[in-house]
Amino acid sequence: MRLAATWTPNPDHPASWIGFLLALLGIAGCLIVMAGVAVTIALLRAQGPRKWGNYVLGPVILVVGLAVTGFGFRLL
Repeated sequence: MRLAATWTPNPDHPASWIGFLLALLGIAGCLIVMAGVAVTIALLRAQGPRKWGNYVLGPVILVVGLAVTGFGFRLL
């Protein structure tokens, strides 16, 4: 009862699932960004003949991750 008496929600930011899901989307975007960086580094260090996909795949994953992160954290 004591916690219920002292905690009041901020009327400007009502508690909802949307805020939680957008934060979760932002965190997932951060994970995608880290995967994009890892793929970029791995493909640039790969031995053998290089095709155009080695230079494009990692940065595309990185940009998608940045877009997801920006969308998730910007709309909070």
